Amino acid sequence: MRWLQQARIEHYVCDQCHGIHIVSLQSVDGIQESRIFVEEEGLLFSSELEVRPSAMLPLVADLGRLNMQYPSLKVFLDIIDDNLPRLVVGHTIFTNAGLTVEQFLLFVQSTIAATHELVAECERSGFLNLADIQVSPESVH
Repeated sequence: MRWLQQARIEHYVCDQCHGIHIVSLQSVDGIQESRIFVEEEGLLFSSELEVRPSAMLPLVADLGRLNMQYPSLKVFLDIIDDNLPRLVVGHTIFTNAGLTVEQFLLFVQSTIAATHELVAECERSGFLNLADIQVSPESVH
């Protein structure tokens, strides 16, 4: 957390999930959660985007391309019965051999940048469930 403060990356710790929430991503329209989890073997940076139900089929068809276009990210669809579908964007870094401040900041900043690009692309494609959005029929066909 000290490294995030030094880099002036706004964050807070959630009492419910014990994740370190990244404010700059959570404030982006379409992102529901964006957080870093400290695990035994490394760090997991995870962001969840709410998907329009009618965009699920075209999004699933596009997942392979999205994963190739953003090779540092793992992008997959999470569908839970009683919630809207979510696009999960993840990135991990293993820390068993140690981690320097520079490596950590590169991990966080590059993940934030790639996630911003991915969100913008998903927004242009009409995949996200955004408030007051007008989606053209061409964007989902």
